[in-house]
Amino acid sequence: MDRGAVVRLRAAIEATLREQGSYPSYAEGLVEADNRFRSAIHELVRGDGALATEFNALFPAAASGPRPAGPRGGDHPEQAGMTKNARMHLAGMSGWLQGLIDSPTGPPSA
Repeated sequence: MDRGAVVRLRAAIEATLREQGSYPSYAEGLVEADNRFRSAIHELVRGDGALATEFNALFPAAASGPRPAGPRGGDHPEQAGMTKNARMHLAGMSGWLQGLIDSPTGPPSA
């Protein structure tokens, strides 16, 4: 596994998490970012069966579907829940990547 890619992905997730929900479209963007980062990490670990199994168990693919439009000036309550879940998911993935970086042997080599 490419250690540099692990570090870059973690940094990108952390940058995403620093952007707070001050934008009307933040909720949907956060859910999309969650899906994109999950896919990118899955690609990194798919060659290591044990890591791929662990990752998939900890971070299952999010159910996707139509996102309801919120009332003017705010998020739909369902969208707010999706935002919280995506944020928690991203934070967990960041921590998991940090665990790979911090392990005594570093991320497994490809």
